[in-house]
Amino acid sequence: MTESHIGATLFISTTLPETNDAAGYEALTWMQVNGLIQEPQLGKTDAMIDVPDLTTGFTTAVKGAGTGMDSQAQFRDVPNDAGQAAIIAAAQSYPGKIAVKIGYGTGTDNELTTGDPVAYSQGIAHSHQRNQGNTTSYRGFAVGFRQNVPAVEATEPA
Repeated sequence: MTESHIGATLFISTTLPETNDAAGYEALTWMQVNGLIQEPQLGKTDAMIDVPDLTTGFTTAVKGAGTGMDSQAQFRDVPNDAGQAAIIAAAQSYPGKIAVKIGYGTGTDNELTTGDPVAYSQGIAHSHQRNQGNTTSYRGFAVGFRQNVPAVEATEPA
């Protein structure tokens, strides 16, 4: 069954976990960032190391170091939203370290309930940009997120 991303929620913490596992992330205090339009892309890319072989005349590849994704999260303006204020402040300050939690809730108004899928990671919030205004745009903004550790797939605890 194919499902859409409708119902996704984004939470941030300005404190990083002690461990990069579900227990470490759930020990944090989370703040929802409302007005989510596009969640950050979690994942990694691996460097490719080319290994030439003069005998065969063929170059093979081996996997090198991984790099966390660098993507944008996009939001529409939600007046007086503490989560939006927090992610903008992190993006505009140094060092901008945050933890993120992306959830797909099955509760009322897509609220996370026990057993719902969640993904966690941590990295750097950066590059806050307001949407450019014109006759067909909405008020909103984008914030970059550069992932610094592998993502953790889990479920919402009780």
